[in-house]
Amino acid sequence: MDSVTESTPEERTNLGDKIRLSRLDCSPTAPRPIARTAHYVTQSMGVLRAYLPGMTRRESSKAAVSSGGSGGLLFRSFLLCVATPSIIMLFYYTLWASDVYVSEAKLTVREAIEPDGRASTTSTGASSIMAKIGLNKGGSTAQDSMIIQDYLKSRSAVLDVGGRAKLAEVYDHPGIDWFSRLDSSSDIETLWSYWKERVTVSVDGLSNILTLRVRTFSSDSSVALAQELVASSEALINNISRRNREDALRRANSEVERSIAALAEARSQILSFQQRNKTIDPVQSAKQVASLVSALSLKKIELESQLVAGELSGVKGRPGDRYVQTQLDVINQQIVDLESALTGNSAGAVSTLLKDFEILKLREQFAEQIYMLARTSFEEARRKLDRQQLYVVVIVPPMEPEEALYPRPLIDAGVIFLGLLIIWGVICLLVASVRDSNTA
Repeated sequence: MDSVTESTPEERTNLGDKIRLSRLDCSPTAPRPIARTAHYVTQSMGVLRAYLPGMTRRESSKAAVSSGGSGGLLFRSFLLCVATPSIIMLFYYTLWASDVYVSEAKLTVREAIEPDGRASTTSTGASSIMAKIGLNKGGSTAQDSMIIQDYLKSRSAVLDVGGRAKLAEVYDHPGIDWFSRLDSSSDIETLWSYWKERVTVSVDGLSNILTLRVRTFSSDSSVALAQELVASSEALINNISRRNREDALRRANSEVERSIAALAEARSQILSFQQRNKTIDPVQSAKQVASLVSALSLKKIELESQLVAGELSGVKGRPGDRYVQTQLDVINQQIVDLESALTGNSAGAVSTLLKDFEILKLREQFAEQIYMLARTSFEEARRKLDRQQLYVVVIVPPMEPEEALYPRPLIDAGVIFLGLLIIWGVICLLVASVRDSNTA
């Protein structure tokens, strides 16, 4: 081990003079500021080496550690927390990760078109009657697209395509790497979470087009599973549509039954009215009474004409005049009685009967119109029962992918590197702020 040599006072004086001269070097031939600073540092380091020729290597390393130890720790943490995991993931994605094939399908829901060009809508008994007066409108298929989206993300879709056995067939076989493989013996919650990672669905809010993406580890299984999901979605929509049609038929039938009961009640009230008042039709009775009054009025005019003619001829008081006068009195009484029966205020007056009968007749006509509308709605619902109203239109059918889209080693490893770098940087800043606060 080398020993440190003692410097004489003359050497220390020469060293101070050299440092001062290097600082005061301002001649016109001096270098630029940056070059001058570098020149000064070089001269100073040379002087220090000459002044301390006996410094050992161990002391130099200790000085370096004391001056830059924090930087070495920071570099080692970067290697451990950022660089090493990123390199490991790069090798994993490149050498070990299984290829992922993606099959995509685009579909939407459309309503059946009637022969007159209008979109058909499922109608109930009450809504059909409202449709007759223009108060009922058809709904949009946006909700149906959202129904398919929620269905494909649910456990029902997993069960409909085969459940645990199907997932084991597609995602649990030795050809898949250990990290990507599904453990088919796991609980249903784990299987469902794995399903939602491999089957993604999105809906365009403007066009209501649903995009289905299926990720598996072979091209054949990707397109096969996508086709099964499209078929299951169509079966779901058909089931919902059929249930709506059956419900519409049931409601229409109930409406028909209610209208029949209302019509029967109205006609029963009319029959009771006829039996109670011993008249078939008060309108016809009023017409007959009016006809009798007219006939009696004509007869009355004729008899009065005979009496007036006898008085004018000077043969007043003839034996036949008394008989004519008696007939005239009887006719007047009959006219009074008939007019009282026709327009009187008694309960048996024709006018009173006519008012009650017209109300009953109006109720009967209204019940008959309701029955006709309900019957029409029932026939329409029965006709639509066996006809599909909603269709799953496959815009882009599932196609077999020719090459794997995942993994992407450089992109995936780069994303991991950036994420770890951000986390590592935040932690380093927190640690540095804690140290600064402690030293302060």
